[in-house]
Amino acid sequence: MAGGYTLTSNAECRLADGVTLRADVYRPDGPGRFPVLLCRTPYDKTHPRYRGIAERLAAAGYMAVVQDIRGRDASDGTWVWHMSEEGQAVEAADGYAACEWAAGLAGSDGQVGTWGNSYPSWLIWRMASARPPALKAMATSGFSARTLDCTSGIFETGIRLRWQHHMAVSSRLRAGDTAFPQTVAEADHHWDRLLRGKWIWHLPLAEVPDHLFGPDAAMQRRYWDEINREFWSLEASYPQVEVPTLTLTGWWDRLSHCAFHFPGMVAHGPAATRDQHRLVIGPWIHDNEGRADWKGPRDYGPNAQLDLVAQLTRWYDHHLKGRDTGLAGEKPARLFLLNETDWRTFSSWPPADMVATPFFLGSNGRANMPAGDGTLSRDTAPSSTPDRFTYDPADPVLSLVEPDGQAAACDQRPLRDRQDILVYQTPPLAEDIVLAGSVEVRLWVTTDAPDTDFVARLIEVGADGLAVNISHGILRCRYREGYDCEIPMPSGEPVEIAIKLLPVGIRFRSGSRIRLDITSSDFPAFDRNHNTGRPFHTDSELRIARQAVLHDDAHPSRIILPVLADG
Repeated sequence: MAGGYTLTSNAECRLADGVTLRADVYRPDGPGRFPVLLCRTPYDKTHPRYRGIAERLAAAGYMAVVQDIRGRDASDGTWVWHMSEEGQAVEAADGYAACEWAAGLAGSDGQVGTWGNSYPSWLIWRMASARPPALKAMATSGFSARTLDCTSGIFETGIRLRWQHHMAVSSRLRAGDTAFPQTVAEADHHWDRLLRGKWIWHLPLAEVPDHLFGPDAAMQRRYWDEINREFWSLEASYPQVEVPTLTLTGWWDRLSHCAFHFPGMVAHGPAATRDQHRLVIGPWIHDNEGRADWKGPRDYGPNAQLDLVAQLTRWYDHHLKGRDTGLAGEKPARLFLLNETDWRTFSSWPPADMVATPFFLGSNGRANMPAGDGTLSRDTAPSSTPDRFTYDPADPVLSLVEPDGQAAACDQRPLRDRQDILVYQTPPLAEDIVLAGSVEVRLWVTTDAPDTDFVARLIEVGADGLAVNISHGILRCRYREGYDCEIPMPSGEPVEIAIKLLPVGIRFRSGSRIRLDITSSDFPAFDRNHNTGRPFHTDSELRIARQAVLHDDAHPSRIILPVLADG
């Protein structure tokens, strides 16, 4: 007994197929019964981040339960991961059983809510789709509805290889494999300091040795074969999710398309709860549990700070304890727009007064680098010279990301001298422009390769000259008509392509510039396109591609920005 709670370790949940799942239960001290907040995870229920959150939830009067899922850490069975069709059904059934088990724990009042970022949020959506009766409300973060909204059908080399090496630790221990590394800390250090620089560049990727991934190597290799397959399709479950949902994400979360769970549930969830769903977006990165104090190159002020437990308790105090937390009287979408000092609330996401506004690319053919002549304007350039660059996959544009490979706000100066980045920007703005919503880039391009990539990055250039990425997107051109319809590029012929960027919320202040960078690589955030048209993981050849971006009356390349009419 410590800190106002009693901890029961490895409480057992027996499933119908005989598998036992184990959980740590943090029960508040004192009389009475308490609502249960359940986190199911593949990342070890004893991790300090889970313990810290669970202790605070217990102090707030909730029974916090953290459970290792099937095949991970202390639980029995075989792990069936989220990048598989089988995993969707397995975790729906396991989640249902875990929810009902947690509701029946001693000290529970029978009501269950949820918490957990990223993979645990996929588990929550799968559980909710099974309609466990004890589930009364749910909170998720950092997990989009669709696999391909996250990956764009491209292997996320830096993140995925590191993650798989990390995940292999638990699988090795379960298999009795004594090979190094034996702890997660060892695995991360081993990868970051020794292995990363070797294996992310290895060709072909399929020859990366199995021992890096331990017993999980086969699932990794199957995923490479199915890289353009949709596994999650969480939007299909919206009609089955019968409880109020809270979705939380950050502007620099690479899975921030999860923001669209909110309008999806409003439009397609059961009618009885459509007015109870909520959305929160702030200036945060993907890891909102372990790095809530993260700050990028710009300081957005004290009100931008994330207190995850405060968000959770406000939500569940309303839904599970019937307290007036002010939630009922608020508009449902709560956003911290970058460069503003406080939160705003909106009736919808995207905001109803958002106007999709095109800004057209232009130049005299010398848009390479920030010092070039690329422009962004609300008017088209009637006779504009195409911009050209060479994409060499042996010398890709390197990703500016966090050490673990996750997206983040970064100073863009390390890339400013690259000739293979086209830069289009407005003059210093005469007045503020506020954006909130989805961003799309439509480019007219040519290439001499049968397949290639185009990357778009929206950047804020402050009056002080600091350039910070705001959003990004990538298209593998073979998928331009759909992930199930691979079409080679016609050599040298103009083709219009669409690149979907992550959602944005920002006030571009007067004196700043709106900038769009176009290139053909973002490695190792995304695997290099070899420009050959062959499968990425079995191909050893790297081919140079000669790219052009057209921007004239006949080929109006543009970025479509979500401008708030009222600013």
